[in-house]
Amino acid sequence: MKTGLRPSSAFAACCAFLVLLFMSAAHAEDIVVSAQIGGDSQRTRFVAFISKAVEFRIFTMADPYRIVIDMPESDIQVPAGKGRGLIFSSRSGLLAPGKSRIVIDLAEPALIEKSELLPPENDLPARLVIDLARTTHRSFLASAKAPPPPPKVEEAQSGALKPDAGDKRPIIVIDPGHGGIDAGAIGRASNTPEKDVTFDFGKKLAAKLEATARYRILLTRTSDVFVSLDDRAAMAVKAKADLLISIHADALDPKRLGVKALKEVRGGTIYTLSEEASDEQASVIAQNENKADVQAGVASEQTAPILSEDIASILNDLENRFKKNRSTAIAHYLIDHMKEKMKFNIRPQRSANFRVLKAHGVPAILIELGYLSNEDDEKLLISEDWRTAISSVLGEAVNAFMAERQAHIPL
Repeated sequence: MKTGLRPSSAFAACCAFLVLLFMSAAHAEDIVVSAQIGGDSQRTRFVAFISKAVEFRIFTMADPYRIVIDMPESDIQVPAGKGRGLIFSSRSGLLAPGKSRIVIDLAEPALIEKSELLPPENDLPARLVIDLARTTHRSFLASAKAPPPPPKVEEAQSGALKPDAGDKRPIIVIDPGHGGIDAGAIGRASNTPEKDVTFDFGKKLAAKLEATARYRILLTRTSDVFVSLDDRAAMAVKAKADLLISIHADALDPKRLGVKALKEVRGGTIYTLSEEASDEQASVIAQNENKADVQAGVASEQTAPILSEDIASILNDLENRFKKNRSTAIAHYLIDHMKEKMKFNIRPQRSANFRVLKAHGVPAILIELGYLSNEDDEKLLISEDWRTAISSVLGEAVNAFMAERQAHIPL
């Protein structure tokens, strides 16, 4: 179906530039993808220029409105965060080993009128062309298809622990937040994605704790891949972990809180799980972190308990009370033992309904190392020396807590 869309002069200039890009990258075996957006609020065209023809899968998701494109693992360079016409923004990245994903956020509900892969011609590379037309909410829902289930985490990407009944050492799960297509917050000055900060910090913390030989360490991801929030929590439950530490570095929204808040709000914060947030800021942070699956175009699935309601209720009450007490205890302990060496927020211990902390029966904390929206915090977070030093401080504090409290925490 023809849409009548014509590329603008800027669009044509981009095409010429992309010819040079792919000519210079022609020797590479990897698939290279770049993209351009054209059109208006009634009809919009998304064109992905591909260094070689590939198979792709496209589907739509509601709440919010999204277009999702899956293709083989690729070096994708879409215009992240920039939109036009019916497209509000877009992002891309690795969803799982061997699979990349592009997620297009729509400004309005839109139907896919056409999606086709055009062969190379007239010195242009292959092109994936997606034509969108504005529609109603009802029509969008009627056209939407059930998305594929989230990719299962392989042992290779999670560093899964091998069963060892003879090893009685405590198990600590370290969860570097975000990853793959889910970049997390972005540094205002450096443009550094949160996923890179958390991954490097998580690896350093794991190495510090492993060096003591007192613990078995599990990383929820060992590369730049997406892992759903439910899978992260499930790993801790499956491993029967003694502690889950989720690592993050958030950013505040200047439109919501104002530019002044970006300069004033800084420092680390340690969160524990609660149904209701301890304060408005904790609620906002939890909402941001809980959007990880949405950002990746994934519909998470949570498994219902197999126990009877009565038994499950009793067990849940006991386990959750233990979990809550131990989580709160370690949060206070870490702040008290790290505050001389790490800058903390004015309210360093908070609680909110973080999905990743819902690891059944596992004491869990989420550490926001600082704010990528704050100039001073950002300088620290992107510093290799700072991450090395603070991960060491955190490792020492965790080790001290486990040594002092391993025997018993009152219920």
